[in-house]
Amino acid sequence: MNEERITVAFLTGQSDPRTSALSPAQRGFLDRSPVLPGQRLDLNFPYRSAGSWSETNLLRAGFNNAGQYLASRRPSFAQQHRAGVREAFGPSGKILLLTGSCGLELLVNLRLPEEFMQRLHVFAYGPVSRSLPRCASLETVQGSRDAISRWWHPQVDHVISCGHMNYLDAEETMTLFSAFHRRVTGGGER
Repeated sequence: MNEERITVAFLTGQSDPRTSALSPAQRGFLDRSPVLPGQRLDLNFPYRSAGSWSETNLLRAGFNNAGQYLASRRPSFAQQHRAGVREAFGPSGKILLLTGSCGLELLVNLRLPEEFMQRLHVFAYGPVSRSLPRCASLETVQGSRDAISRWWHPQVDHVISCGHMNYLDAEETMTLFSAFHRRVTGGGER
């Protein structure tokens, strides 16, 4: 059986701009998910292997994410990061991105080429963005207590019981992601 390669990764704002390391919550989510070890990209945007994860207080993390969100709206953001993102995922195969919060805005503002976007399947949890990406498939999930995301996206595919900061701990998120992963991969579970 000739199965198309798939790469699964997070694309979220950087609470700590010095590192692309996954947080313990992100790593734990992938560990519990149906994603096979060879399918994972164990780095977050911008997919540089710099530094290790460290706790960032909520105020500082929010400030950093807001700054990155605003910076992503400038043309220099796409110029600075587009090639590195394309390189991280290679020239072929499916890409499944978990975009949390402003990660969806960052993705849109990368202005990736059409051929890349047609390989891209996006699972957006707590989406914060001015528009939606034109990609192969998109599923949006929002917490019933997530006023931040609701302000940006009053209509989503799924509403679950959580707030803006605890999607990856919610069992409903895992259930929805696992189903999305099955659809994208054609049914492969571990």
